[in-house]
Amino acid sequence: MQTCSLSKRVTLAISLNAVLLAWPTVGEAFEVTEPEAYRPRCDNYDPMRQPFFGVTHLHTGLSFDASIRFVDEQAGNNPRGAYAFARGESPITLPNIIGIQGVEIPELGLPNDLRRPTIDRPIDWGGVTDHSEHFGEMGICKDLLGTPDPADPEGRFSLDCRMINGFYWQPLGGEVSTPATAPFNQLQRELASNAFTQLTMMNLGPVSQMTRMPLCVNNPDECDSAELAVWQEHQAAAEEFYDRSSRCSFTTFNAYEVTSTPLGTNWHRNVFFRNDRVVKRPITAIDMAVRLNESPTSGGPGGVGEPPSFVGSIVPDDPEVFPVPPGQFVTFPLPERLWNGLERDCTMGQNVTDGRGTRCEFLTIPHNSNLGGGMGLVPPMFFTPFNKEDAIRRAKFEPLVEIYQNKGSSECRWDPRFKEGVDTADEFCNFELLDTTSLSAASGVGTSGGSAGGLPPSAFNERAFVRNVWKDGLKLAEEQFEGVNPFKMGVVASSDSHNGTMSWHPENERFPGHLGIDDAVPVQRPSTIQNSSGGHSVAWAEENSRDSIFEALKRKETYGTSGTRIVLRFFGGWNFDKSMCGKDFVPTGYADGVPMGGDLPPRPSRAKAPRFIVAAWWDDFIRTPLEQIQIIKGWYDAAGELHESVVTVAGERGRPNLPQAGVTPDCSLRGGGAESLCAVWEDKQFKPDERAFYYARVIEKPVCRYSTLWCQNAFGLNPLRPQQCRDDLQKLQQGNEIDQLKAQYAASCCSNQTTAPIVQPAIQERAWSSPIWYTP
Repeated sequence: MQTCSLSKRVTLAISLNAVLLAWPTVGEAFEVTEPEAYRPRCDNYDPMRQPFFGVTHLHTGLSFDASIRFVDEQAGNNPRGAYAFARGESPITLPNIIGIQGVEIPELGLPNDLRRPTIDRPIDWGGVTDHSEHFGEMGICKDLLGTPDPADPEGRFSLDCRMINGFYWQPLGGEVSTPATAPFNQLQRELASNAFTQLTMMNLGPVSQMTRMPLCVNNPDECDSAELAVWQEHQAAAEEFYDRSSRCSFTTFNAYEVTSTPLGTNWHRNVFFRNDRVVKRPITAIDMAVRLNESPTSGGPGGVGEPPSFVGSIVPDDPEVFPVPPGQFVTFPLPERLWNGLERDCTMGQNVTDGRGTRCEFLTIPHNSNLGGGMGLVPPMFFTPFNKEDAIRRAKFEPLVEIYQNKGSSECRWDPRFKEGVDTADEFCNFELLDTTSLSAASGVGTSGGSAGGLPPSAFNERAFVRNVWKDGLKLAEEQFEGVNPFKMGVVASSDSHNGTMSWHPENERFPGHLGIDDAVPVQRPSTIQNSSGGHSVAWAEENSRDSIFEALKRKETYGTSGTRIVLRFFGGWNFDKSMCGKDFVPTGYADGVPMGGDLPPRPSRAKAPRFIVAAWWDDFIRTPLEQIQIIKGWYDAAGELHESVVTVAGERGRPNLPQAGVTPDCSLRGGGAESLCAVWEDKQFKPDERAFYYARVIEKPVCRYSTLWCQNAFGLNPLRPQQCRDDLQKLQQGNEIDQLKAQYAASCCSNQTTAPIVQPAIQERAWSSPIWYTP
């Protein structure tokens, strides 16, 4: 085992003045779009860049699907509350299993303060990404406009608002929270899921001729004002919590989510803006319709309006669909409409807010492609672009992809129950898998996920997984788009929590679920126990400011983690010395190579193969030892075939740990591992005429998954002892009233890697770097 002698951040303590006197060879300094008069340069500035841990996907009570599950904006679960939580300034309030805010049911043995969590350590940066499509409805239903006359509540008593505010979903009401009331959680959850279906059917699920909710169709002016009020609330919160002093302790971004979900397929994207100059009105999934719905109420056939289409439509001859060729029948929404609208309103400044920023700039981040479909009418989220221009624009506007979040890993899939993978034989792809291909069966929405049985790998589209998308990008660049790779994406990870718990990823019984009452006890149902606690997006940037971090996101010098705060560096080049691990390799990595997310420079005539420097440091707060570093390569050969390989370059080589291996039944570590690992690796199989990518994956030693600790500590059930777990669950089912309630909420505790749902009682947390690319 080779360890690395460098400090955790791989940086020198250099003052800003010293940096200005001796600028390093790193490349162009990041562009400043927020002048120093408004935002002084940071005291903690490092030209060799630092790892800043952030959040690129987070919802609060201003998302409709959080509100229907009793996540309460008026109880402080809003963008301001999320940022205060992330900075460690205050706890955040969550509903318990029957919708009462911040109250525990101690008789069930649940952890104290589970519904009033406090973050263990602050985060560096992040953006709240509430669902933009219902901003108007949310503004009205949450009374963000204010009601001039209490006797005239306008739209707040509409059916839309009653569903959003949970009016019909409270069979008991009141403030009582006891074991006797707990069984009503099941009824409330089912009613909330019904509300979700009704609220999304018209504008998120169709592929064409979508429409707003009746509340906004019938009150368009009020709805437009309410939409603006919600978007301005997000902007005000981001401005309030952005540390504009030279301390640079916390950076916020203006952001929102585009929630296109055609036929239950996840085509969601998060939109991030560089600074405070943003679009006045969000471009949303409704704008992505193949054809827009101009007359949802009247003017359609028979004068009854045009209903949304779930089948598709003919692409119109409209500049807003450029570069999609008009005239063909398309069965999916058009993300081109999203990019074109953002480019028009933001980049070209046609509908942009005032701000301190000198211009508006954006990027979009597609997320959790493992639910991205592709087995029916709707192709996978990463479908083949229509033409070369379309490929160019996709690569330009979507430089990143979310590789991991609450709803599992999207890197790759290998299922131990079938001993088979989705275009892979990599057994380390057995990590945080979901037993569904559709968002409609995840997170408790619609059905119970894995309870119907595990799906074989053949049920998944290959492009539901990022590694396969990267491989296909090589092929498309070579064979179809004259060298343009539409899928040249770096990686981030995040949570998609709907609880406002920004950067809260505990791998223990402190995890409070991520969707209000739906998974307040996350080990109850197949579709909720499969949820993970989410991960971090990490940007290598000079300082903790919007401009510096946004530049890192654009150039893809980023990586994602499964929740732990591993520090990872990865450089590629042609002449790295094999002894670099014993030195400060960072200046050499930048001077003679490229960091993660970059393209290898042209091959020198004497160079035989590329070399890579990779180093990782453990999370020094959690202190789980590192087991190994792997480099994964994907390539396109001369015969037009795609391949992949996984090489362990540092640490202990071996297969992934099985559920009962790596930890003891009481969840203590069995030993081994390292605080840091480092390697210089040369690709001995390199061929100069083959397109390729390389990325690093860091694997920790096994720990108990949060669900195992939930089951052990709250309910006395041990998933690491499967037969005993089943026997003890049966005893609870036959016990007194309290025991029977515990059995109800612990119903999925005995799941493991052999069951449906598939749940790993012990996991190996990890980090994934953005790839480094080679083009002949």
